[in-house]
Amino acid sequence: MRLVFLAALLLGTAVAASAQPAPSTGAMQTYDIPTTGKPQTFYMLHRVLKPSEVLPMHSHRGVEITWVVRGTIRLTMAGRSRIYHAGESFLIPRGVAHSPANAGSDEAEVAVNYILDKGAPLSDPAPAGH
Repeated sequence: MRLVFLAALLLGTAVAASAQPAPSTGAMQTYDIPTTGKPQTFYMLHRVLKPSEVLPMHSHRGVEITWVVRGTIRLTMAGRSRIYHAGESFLIPRGVAHSPANAGSDEAEVAVNYILDKGAPLSDPAPAGH
């Protein structure tokens, strides 16, 4: 899974270097990915979750690849929960409802990457019952 994360990160970096000037600093950076098929956008997001912080169940219209920089994340997805520690990463397929949470007593820091169809919203709330 780390290979997938690194490949996506390298792809985003290479595309960014050739397609656009460097973005200004901010919480999220986006890059359009040149393609012969449906246009895609690569998003990079840095996020810090406070102790016990839980993000509500949601999904994305593309792939999410997250790397835990520090701390401990509990990811609930498809009715199961799994703990991820600093240095570990996970991939969430398109359309799969999930809820990340800080499972530790200190702040948790994550680097989140998304590859979505160009123009698609970043996230959607999960339907009732998920």
